[in-house]
Amino acid sequence: MKILQIPTGGLFSDGILSCIVEYMNAMDKSGMDIQVLATNNPEKSVVEKVENSGCKVVSIPYRKKNVAKYIFLLYRYISKEKIDIVHVHGSSAIMSVELIAARLAGCKVRIAHSHNTTCENKKADKILRPLFNKSYTTAFACGEDAGKWMFGKRKFTIIPNGRNLKKYEYDTKKRTEYRNKLGISSDALVIGHVGRFNQQKNHEYLVRVFSEVHKKNRNSYLVLVGTGEKIDGIKRLAKELELERNVIFTGVIENVFDYLSAFDVMLLPSLYEGLPLVVIEWQIAGLPCIVSDTVTKECAITSLVKFESIEKEPEAWANDIGNVTLQNRNDSKKVVFNEIKTAGYDIESGAEKLRQMYRSLGE
Repeated sequence: MKILQIPTGGLFSDGILSCIVEYMNAMDKSGMDIQVLATNNPEKSVVEKVENSGCKVVSIPYRKKNVAKYIFLLYRYISKEKIDIVHVHGSSAIMSVELIAARLAGCKVRIAHSHNTTCENKKADKILRPLFNKSYTTAFACGEDAGKWMFGKRKFTIIPNGRNLKKYEYDTKKRTEYRNKLGISSDALVIGHVGRFNQQKNHEYLVRVFSEVHKKNRNSYLVLVGTGEKIDGIKRLAKELELERNVIFTGVIENVFDYLSAFDVMLLPSLYEGLPLVVIEWQIAGLPCIVSDTVTKECAITSLVKFESIEKEPEAWANDIGNVTLQNRNDSKKVVFNEIKTAGYDIESGAEKLRQMYRSLGE
């Protein structure tokens, strides 16, 4: 059985790629040839991550440059390779581009997988909705809200953004090791964020929140993991606010799960999200999370999550951080793990569910 996975935004170190790689690492892929399409020119580390999960990377980097050429090349590839299942990951009806190419190529199983609760290009989404509704055969979503946004009252299956619990488990030794790597003392307050530097993630607000925290606690740090088109502007803002020594830009880190042990509180002031993988990961690591109230409440699997409005002044978020009770993460580990498993976010069971669905759809 040949399966082609397509993250429509391209192969980046983001939530969708993380979802694909986690599932592929955990899945029994015997009898399956799973390929992942790059619609951009991905970084070498990203390609290696996909290949290490047992999947082949295929490149057709024309989606944004020449849509007509992209559709033709994708159609030709699906047809030539006799792909059995095309699994498209995205956040809007723009997924129609890949789904139509698959339909024209004679692919009978076309999965549309919703990863968000809104999108940036709402005009294109509205125009393409009628076409989209006729182009997919199977609907997946990362959560209930993401499914309703993409498919309305139509049937969809929830595929939780599962995680390997042991990998994200809190570790006292790692806390010391990775604080040393970051040049942060053991008694400092460390606030973290993991995400691509783009408009959606709202980094400017995040830095302004930290500025309020730092006024009250000079022994505090903000660690920003990731890269993206907005990073230079955020670096300038940190300098303007005289925070350059306390805001740490790590770039892309492959082993983010190790660094989580070094953090105390995580912030996610996003303008919108589907069901954010990072919030699941942070909870597994036992970290208190303060999350924008624009984000689906489905991500609050444990009591570690507090929702706050991004309409409020940054000082309100800073006060929330000041009110966080830092628990003994070793003591709370077992309770958190049980809650995560009960909610269906253990990657082992999720990967088996996806494998069974692929097999039943591909028969």
